[in-house]
Amino acid sequence: MPLTQIIYAKPAKTPNALLRHLRLKGLNTRGQSALALQALQFIGYYRLLIYMRPLQDPTKQFHPGVRFDDILALYDFDRQLRLVCLDAIERIEVAFRAAIANTLANDKACGPHFYLDAVHFAKAEDHRGFLKNVIGLRESLPIKHYYDNYNTPALPPIWAVLESMSIGQLSRLFSGLHLDHRKSVAACFTYDEKVISTWLKSLTLLRNLSAHHSRLWNTSITSDAPMYAKTIHGEFPHQNDRGRVFPRAVVAQALMRVIDPSSDWKDKFKQVITSLPVASLAKAGLTSNILGLIPGWEYRPFWN
Repeated sequence: MPLTQIIYAKPAKTPNALLRHLRLKGLNTRGQSALALQALQFIGYYRLLIYMRPLQDPTKQFHPGVRFDDILALYDFDRQLRLVCLDAIERIEVAFRAAIANTLANDKACGPHFYLDAVHFAKAEDHRGFLKNVIGLRESLPIKHYYDNYNTPALPPIWAVLESMSIGQLSRLFSGLHLDHRKSVAACFTYDEKVISTWLKSLTLLRNLSAHHSRLWNTSITSDAPMYAKTIHGEFPHQNDRGRVFPRAVVAQALMRVIDPSSDWKDKFKQVITSLPVASLAKAGLTSNILGLIPGWEYRPFWN
């Protein structure tokens, strides 16, 4: 925030005024005025702005030949990309709930209420943090059923608790478990526990970006980027692209192959990628490399 007072004095503009503004920036709207006004009215200029910027030069003028439907094509592609990512993450989240409950609740050294004992966590603060999460959970049907019918132990069994937790909370729980427990749960997915820990954090970020309608297609966020598993290292792009969407899609596909080998998620993802408006991007000198894709990825056995 500026230390001295700087007043924001930009006035609001109507969709018609915004359309005139875009034309002055060099955007071709010939034959698309009605389409553009509809989008500016019901999607909004500010949301579309993040899809305009890649199609503009450093002076914020549109590259030659850019039309309004190029902006919408990029917007629609990003929307479909978010939806297909959420489709996989929903399956993965459910699978991890089941894996943690099945693995630890059935372990004689743990049991349905293992999380009440700090011995099952790597650090005392991990245990305290999880208990705080459990106490603060809203009363979903499984939790309400427990409180309506039981009072000892004071908190519900792990399977009821996990049904009310987000993938972010699952991620923190997994990372905070005792090493032996992390190894046991990770074994369900055939990958090392260190790899799984980073994958859950990475998918949590992907979920949040997708669920909150954030720009995804050309995002590069290296924080919480997934660790490259040795057994599928060749499926990932160069480390320079580790923050892109494609490495996270590789993680989703790796887990989906274990969770449901017959799943058609890979086909849905490939179908979305084929809808990338490459002709629109070419007007700005951009290619599909901006997603972090590796050459020929769609033909590799991993994706087929």
